[in-house]
Order: sequence, then structure tokens, then C-alpha cells
Amino acid sequence: MRFAVVLNSAAACEDFLESEDPSTIACQLRADEEACSPGKADFVATELCPETAKYSRSIKMVQYSGIVGSIKAYLAHMTHEHRLENLPSVGTEKPKYHPPIEDYETALKVLNCIKNEDGFRITASTPLEDIVKTLEDSLKTSSSGYQDHVPQVPIKESMPSTKSQKKCYICQFWLVTPHPQYQSLCKPCGDFNLASSNLSLSPNLQLVGKTALVTGARIHLGFHTALRLLRSGAKVIISSRYPRNAALRYLAESDASNWRDSLRIIGADFRAARDVFELVECVKEILKEWGMDGVGKLDILVNNAAQTWTDSIQKEQEAIEQEKTLGLERSASHCKVLVASDYLPRVRGGTQESEPLITLSQLKEQIAKAIHNTPDEDKNIVTNMPMNGNTSIAVQTPSDKCSWFQTLPEIPYEDIISAHSVNTFVPLILIRELLPLMGTTRSQSPLPLRTTPRAHIINVSAREGMFEANPKSKHKNGYHVHTNLTKAALNMLTETEAWPTWRERRVAMNSVDPGYLSMPLEMEERGKECPIGWEDGAGRVLWPVAVGERGEAVWGRFLKDYGAYHVDVGAGR
Repeated sequence: MRFAVVLNSAAACEDFLESEDPSTIACQLRADEEACSPGKADFVATELCPETAKYSRSIKMVQYSGIVGSIKAYLAHMTHEHRLENLPSVGTEKPKYHPPIEDYETALKVLNCIKNEDGFRITASTPLEDIVKTLEDSLKTSSSGYQDHVPQVPIKESMPSTKSQKKCYICQFWLVTPHPQYQSLCKPCGDFNLASSNLSLSPNLQLVGKTALVTGARIHLGFHTALRLLRSGAKVIISSRYPRNAALRYLAESDASNWRDSLRIIGADFRAARDVFELVECVKEILKEWGMDGVGKLDILVNNAAQTWTDSIQKEQEAIEQEKTLGLERSASHCKVLVASDYLPRVRGGTQESEPLITLSQLKEQIAKAIHNTPDEDKNIVTNMPMNGNTSIAVQTPSDKCSWFQTLPEIPYEDIISAHSVNTFVPLILIRELLPLMGTTRSQSPLPLRTTPRAHIINVSAREGMFEANPKSKHKNGYHVHTNLTKAALNMLTETEAWPTWRERRVAMNSVDPGYLSMPLEMEERGKECPIGWEDGAGRVLWPVAVGERGEAVWGRFLKDYGAYHVDVGAGR
């Protein structure tokens, strides 16, 4: 058997293939395979970005593939001449230009076209000078007299404009080849999204012995976030306006038997202050039951509950009736996960009977002061509004338009008040009341500056709460100002309290934008689709927990797409 040889040129390879028998070629291929150092790509990927070497192999390979892909893309966009010819040296003669074959084909098409036109006498034997003169004469012909005979090229069909294209949801480059799983993401971003999301999935994330509270976790983002925590071994408390419906959804999961003993569901409507403080006391009692020696602790707080747009009264009544029906059909397993209380779901949170976080009487007093010096016509608008104690202030005529598409004068006051109650005041109350149960104080143990977080607070926010680089941005544009206000306030809560909570207790607090996950029904009916799903959002929400458990402390940040998000508010202004 011949020994493998070194083939260091294309010519040597071609000669080898032509001169050697199949068995020798096969032997050479095996030798080449061994020389390629299997697994070397993993080491190269690690050295490319040492700061992420501690993360999973998927993330390192995404970075490696991205760099290789960018090099290939650069080569693909180079012209044929630039890819093959030697670099010119000073003083050398410029190589003679040879038109590409496409130019010759175009010339033949033009000649075939004009030789059949009336007035042109061009044949295969026509001298070149005559052909050139004929073409020059045709160019001098008026456009009105000649273009009628030229077939029109369907430019819009063959070359769509960039307006009909879309950009990758994450990197914002033009989307040429979408990811197989995400039609709104390019391939590198799709791979990165999957790899980053997998960090908070079991077995990558292990939370055995940890406790968590997730608000608003009956459906959608909260539901998927709580499931990830449960499947990672954590004991989880969730809140919902419709707790029995929530229990039905969780226990319907195929693996519910593995974690249902670690789940507790509390009924609470955050539009009423009483429910919020009763939730706090209930959480403390459950944590005591779960704790060692009757001492409760909370490791993860996810402020997920949000009021974006208000359901109609009819829709709320239907949900309440369904909840009552489920109450009559409870099984033993349902009773075990449901926390016993006197909670009952109420239309609009029952703020007409109980005390809301903002009472209308307080708001009435503020409005009366504000209109003291306003024009008469403005006074009439306000004073004609019925104000009866704590009655809801939503006196505007009901609109078929979702509040997400309403401007400031159109948004019902009720939506404004409930959005602030649920999105801002409740997270503040929960952080204030439950923080003493989280983390470790200086008196309990020394707190080195660089350490694994002892607990996490995640305020689920949105980019609507951030300044835009362009004040004319489509993300604001005069719509849903009430939710924009609440998310901005939530982000400021994070920024203000993140350092004290980290300094004193090693609790990592962050705001997280889960991404474009949902849209109003009006947009769905137009055929719109969200670029990512609820599982992707849950991966983003729990990403700071996942990296924190690996020793990488992230706190005091607004996180979007698995990283800190910054906006230069001076740009474009």
C-alpha cells in the first residue's frame, strides 16, 4: 500500500486523481480526514470569543459560523475578476478588459430584436460599421416613435423593491434566506435565538431548591415562563384572575405529574388593592411551608402581569361564568394546587365595591384643581363627567377600536388607571413587600462584588418604555400612550432600585423586553404574524436567571434579545 502524499496545489490534486487507482485515492481521503483535526472548530470557536467560552457549545458555534458565513458572503459579492486575478503592482500594464458572457448574450438579443423591425436592414453579412450606424440612428429616434415597439421588462416582478422585503427581526439586516424555524429571522440569528433560549431549559437550568413567584401566569408568556421554572426543579407560585382555569391548563400538560406538587395558584385581580396585599400575605405563608425551619425565602420574582388593553365587560362576564363552572367540577388534583381563599373574579376587578389602587374621588380632586383656570369649554368637558365616589371613570362612549390603536383623547380613563395599577404599582408593591425574603444581607454573610446572584427580580417590560433614537418612530407615533407610560415607569423602577438591591442583598434586578409576541385581533385579521413565539419570550425572560446561575451577574439593565439594549436619544434630534 502506498503512503499518503502531500497534495499542496490544485494541479497536484488533479494529477493524483487521474493517475492513481481508487484504493489509493480512498487511502488518501482517510489520511486527509485525520489531518483535519476533528473537533478543531470547537477550539477555534472558543478562542474567537473567550468571554462566552463558559456558555453552551451552541452559542460558540453560532459565533464561529457567523464569522465564517460573513467571510463567505464577502467572497460571494466579489466580482469574478477580483476573486481570481493577482493584485496589480505599480508600473504594470492594466490587463485588457474582456466583457463577460452575459454582455455578449445581451448584444445578440438586441441584434435579433432590431433586425426584424421595419426600417432596419441587418443580416448576417451586414458589415459591422453599418450595424453600428444603424444602432446610432435608432438611438436618435424620438422616444415616442420608438419605445412603443420595445417590449417592456416586468421590473417589479423580477426585481422586487426593498419595500416588499423585510429585515431580520433581531439583526435588522435585509432578510434574504430566512431561518427554517423562524421566517422573520436570518439563519445566524435563528440559531442564536434557539441556543440562547435553550439556556433556560432543563437540564441546562437546574433550580432544585429554588422558589419563584410569577404574576399573571394563566396563559401566554407567564404560562410558558412558569412551566420552564417548574421543569427546572423550582417550586413556583403563580397568580391569575381566573385561578381555576389556570389550574386546568397546567394540569393538562403531559408531564404535570412530575411537578404539580411544586405548583401553587393564587387568585388575585391587580386592579384592586385588597387583592394585591392578600396575595403578598398568601405568598409569605406558602414560602414558610416550603422553607427550612419555617423560614420562607423567595429566589425569583417575575413581575409579568400586564394590562395592555381592557377586555369588554361582556368578555369578562363570560370568563367569570366559566370560572364558576370550573369551581363545581374541581378534582382532588385541582384542589391541591389551588390555594384556598375567598377570592372570586369580578368584573373590572370589583373596583366599584372595593378600594382600587387609585380612587376616582382622589382623581376628581386632582382634576378639579387642574381645571381651575381652564377655558369654559374645557370645564364643561370635565364637569359633565359623572363622578360617584369610587365609580369607574371610564365614561367615554365604548369604542370598537382597541386601546392599542387609540390616541390620547380616545383612551378611556379606566384603561389609563388600570394600566398603571397592574403594570407599575403592583410590581412596586411586590418588590417592596417581598424583597426582605430575597437574597442575603451583609450581616448574614460577606458579599463580594463579583458573585453569583442570590436572587432575581425580573420586570417584564417593553421597548415602548424606552426613548427612541428617532422621535418619529413608528413604535410610538401617538398611540397607546398609557402603556408606554407604565413601561417607562417600570424601567425607572428597575434603574433606581437595581443597585441598592444588588449592593445590600445581591439580588439581580432587570427589565426584560420579551419581544414581539402578540398583537391585537385587528392585526391578526389583517394576516399579520409575530416574528417569535411565547417560548422564545420565556427564554428571554429567564435568560438573566440562566446566566446568573452560571456565575455571570447581570443586573440593572434593560434586556432585549438576550443582551443589554441601549438607545442614543440624541441621534436624529
